[in-house]
Amino acid sequence: MTVATTPDLFSPEFQQDPYPAYDFLRREAPVYREPRYGAYVLSRFADVYGALRDHGTFSSALGVSPRQTGGMSANTTIVTSDPPRHTHLRQLVNRAFTPRTVAALRPRIEEVVGGLLDDLSGETSFDFVQRLSYPLPVIVIAELLGIPPDDREKFKRWSDALVGTFDSDEPAGFMADVAEMFPYFMTAYAERRLSPRDDLLSALTQAEIAGEKLNDMELLSFAIILLVAGNETTTNLLGNLLNVLADRPDLWAQLRTDRALIGPAIEELLRFDSPVQVLGRGTTTDVELHGVRIAAGSRVLVAFGSANRDDDEWPAASSFRLDRNLSRHVAFGHGIHYCLGAPLARLEAEVAMNALLDRYQEIGRGPGAAQRLHSTVIRGFEHLPLA
Repeated sequence: MTVATTPDLFSPEFQQDPYPAYDFLRREAPVYREPRYGAYVLSRFADVYGALRDHGTFSSALGVSPRQTGGMSANTTIVTSDPPRHTHLRQLVNRAFTPRTVAALRPRIEEVVGGLLDDLSGETSFDFVQRLSYPLPVIVIAELLGIPPDDREKFKRWSDALVGTFDSDEPAGFMADVAEMFPYFMTAYAERRLSPRDDLLSALTQAEIAGEKLNDMELLSFAIILLVAGNETTTNLLGNLLNVLADRPDLWAQLRTDRALIGPAIEELLRFDSPVQVLGRGTTTDVELHGVRIAAGSRVLVAFGSANRDDDEWPAASSFRLDRNLSRHVAFGHGIHYCLGAPLARLEAEVAMNALLDRYQEIGRGPGAAQRLHSTVIRGFEHLPLA
């Protein structure tokens, strides 16, 4: 499929397969003024990489969704703040996601994956998203935060609703679920203040910046960021990877034989079909790129998914290969806003892949059609039947 005219980045066709449109933009319109929200789209790797590095010019304070223009979240979260506030907020939760801290979670993640696969024993086909890639990260992040098992279903519903508000033309349809989340976390934080536990919510209630504890909005924003980042990245990373492997029995056999290739396969998937496709920034000064003037205060969309398919950075970028140097892919962003949960997502994906390769000699397409998420920001599956 090719694209002959400027694409609609929010159409169902684009969300099903954005890559022909990205090819067109990189070639014909590397700074594209999309008409729906009036944002400038950066699609080439060099421009995306440069914007992510230059947080002073391409600020996060306007928010990160294509349609967001600041509001209540501005300067209260890691994602929607700039230094020095961002530096302080990041320091509060960095210790929960260091490589050493995350590595200590491996036995519990292996236990969770094993239990989920035990539940599939004897089944010859199943919906991979519903049975593995969605419940796994929900269980893990809920336990980190200190959420009771009976409330895990709420977590996924809230996470889906938050993602739905990112680029939907009718965000109000998701707001009832989002609104339900606010009093839940406020109650949980109040309980932790009175009786701290060994969990991340308790740690946040005790944390201080410049001698002051976080206010209610900052605490709530942390819960939202951890909820979405802890769920969506792993779910969609695993779903997108199994979608590739379902059509590549040669790769499945290769991974079963040589488990050292699991890491490169995960990194190549992150580049090849990035779970986060695009996020927003706002310009703090006038910028000119490729002859296009972007005025101060403009909305800019940095297209991770397009940058990771740029042939100038990775030859034959539309091919899935395990022999690339992937040190510069931007699936988790770059610079000060590099994804906090990246080590956890990688570990969960690695554990899940090892367990799947142990149990299944072959995989393929299951009965029924795969169904993509209806999102421009997040790329993944609602349903992925495998056999």
